[in-house]
Amino acid sequence: MMDGPEFVVVPKVVKPKSKGQKILTAVFVSLGLAALLGGTYSSLIYFVLLDFQNMPYLEFSYRSDLEDESQITVTIDKVYSDSDYPAKFRIPNKLLGYPVTAIGDSAFAGLKRLEEVQFPSTIASIGQYAFSNCENLLTFNIPSDLDYIGTDAFQGTAFLLNRPDGPVEIGSILYTYNGYLPNDTAVVKSEESPAIALHDNYFNLGEYVQIGAGAFRDQDGIVYVEFPDSIDTIANYLFQDCDSLSELHLGADVAYIGNYAFDGCSSLTTLKWSDQIETIGSYAFQGTHFTGEVAFGANVSSIGEGAFQNCSEITKITIPSAITAIENYVFDGCSSLSDIIFPAMEHSPNSKIISFGIAAFRATAISEFTIPFSVRNLQESTFENCDNLVSVFAYDNTEGTTRTEYVLDEDTGEMVAVPVLHGLTKMTTKIFYDSSAFKELVLVDKDNIVTSPRNRVTLPSTLAQLGEQNVESYVFAQTAIEVLDLTSAIRFIAPSLATNSPLLREVIIGAEATMLTAIYKDAFLNCIALEEFVMPDTVRSANSSVFEGCTSLTSVTLSTHASFNTIDTNFFRGCTSLTNIIIPSNIRAIKDRAFESCTSLLAITIPSSVISMSANVFNACNPALQITVMTTPGMPNNTANWNANWLGSPLTVEANVTYIVDEE
Repeated sequence: MMDGPEFVVVPKVVKPKSKGQKILTAVFVSLGLAALLGGTYSSLIYFVLLDFQNMPYLEFSYRSDLEDESQITVTIDKVYSDSDYPAKFRIPNKLLGYPVTAIGDSAFAGLKRLEEVQFPSTIASIGQYAFSNCENLLTFNIPSDLDYIGTDAFQGTAFLLNRPDGPVEIGSILYTYNGYLPNDTAVVKSEESPAIALHDNYFNLGEYVQIGAGAFRDQDGIVYVEFPDSIDTIANYLFQDCDSLSELHLGADVAYIGNYAFDGCSSLTTLKWSDQIETIGSYAFQGTHFTGEVAFGANVSSIGEGAFQNCSEITKITIPSAITAIENYVFDGCSSLSDIIFPAMEHSPNSKIISFGIAAFRATAISEFTIPFSVRNLQESTFENCDNLVSVFAYDNTEGTTRTEYVLDEDTGEMVAVPVLHGLTKMTTKIFYDSSAFKELVLVDKDNIVTSPRNRVTLPSTLAQLGEQNVESYVFAQTAIEVLDLTSAIRFIAPSLATNSPLLREVIIGAEATMLTAIYKDAFLNCIALEEFVMPDTVRSANSSVFEGCTSLTSVTLSTHASFNTIDTNFFRGCTSLTNIIIPSNIRAIKDRAFESCTSLLAITIPSSVISMSANVFNACNPALQITVMTTPGMPNNTANWNANWLGSPLTVEANVTYIVDEE
């Protein structure tokens, strides 16, 4: 008896196939195999290709210099707006085998068709303006690793426009606040904050561990802010232009203050610092009005460009010991800042600060300043418009005060330690410009002993450049300097070096100044107290208006260098006290109005070497001026190419000129 149905195998007679049947069979077998393979591997193919489906539309980058490939990550830099990008855009999980972790600044900006974005879980950072003005972008997922969203990343998107007024959260980040907070709002760290009872309205930050860049920008209703201890980073632009904000308490663990974080908070007068701050971003407190002293914590190692620019009520700053550079504009316009304290080591060979940025102390109230030992360069406008500044002390190079710098050895490609002498080597434009009380640059040695005379400007022996050659430099222009000692390693006297310095009476260029080869235009223009000038014979050229308007100038000795061949335009114009000038035989040309209005000049000899004389050279000079013109014997008249009006009014050839053949 059987337990179930019985299957019988019935043998089948196999007949030979025709040629057509064989072909048809092969086709069906191939299709069957294709279908089988497609079914088996379809999901694998899908997932392999899925991360690359949008590659034709985008540009990306990654670090190629990392030895550990596991550390390499990819940033999406740009999606081409003129490409056929999909409205529903899937950002690849990997590119070239490396995880995609960041969306770059403005990467998707302005993509009008974009409606939806799918982020991979690997995304940790979305840059500023990344999706700005994607006006139809409504939805996107929140990457699990996201910890940074840049300024205005979703500005002008449907996502924001469709949100109600109030906080906008993206994952764990308070991205922004839609709409405007009411007047007299306190931003507090918890529901227990005493500030709640003191203000009409409040917003609680206590539940957030991170706040997006610019989240409260332009919120004029905010008057008070305190940060919870859980927040260690204050994002860029966070409270920028909150005009009513007057009191700020940084959390105990705040280590980083972002760029422009409180810029333009013009009512901000009270600030409670965190002892944990390490970095203050660029223009972080620009235009605020803290009163009195700003005391940084010991951990501050970086103060960004313009961080306290135009903070007009600050009176005292103590520079933290970890600072190695004073950045551009950092205290520019701090008009009440009279006391800047550097750590004691900055006045010794152990100094760490190596540079001052552009206009770092411009328009402050300092009266005396000692440049740190290691500072090599003074950038543009360092002390410009410091009305109270009288004295600046600088270290002159002395033996045994080198420091170590690392430079690239082009032969080996390695950084090599090189000993570098202390002492200023370069001062650029407008360093003391319009500091109307400034009168002395005093040199001191490594023991802070004064080594140069007081009440004068003495250049350090290390100084190789004072001003710039091709721009009006105004280094000492409109100051109270009386004596300017240019004995140093400088190669030129810069354009407008001391223009309009009314007390400058003496310029010293010692015999040691063997590098000086040029004096540029307007160098001493309108220095009305300057009495005499001796030009060293190393000078090969001098430009226009060098002494124009020097009304007390009585005597000038010109260079006899063979290359010094021109007295340029307006060179002595308006030197009304000039009584004596010898034109050396190396001079071949005298330009327009060179001696115009030199009314005390009664006699002058033009050597036979002068073959070019421009118009109005002696215009408005004393009618009694006697001009002796030396001519060359047996040669074509050297005055043949002189301008017909070379004398100018009221002089005439008959009354004022005598021609004498040069027999030498």
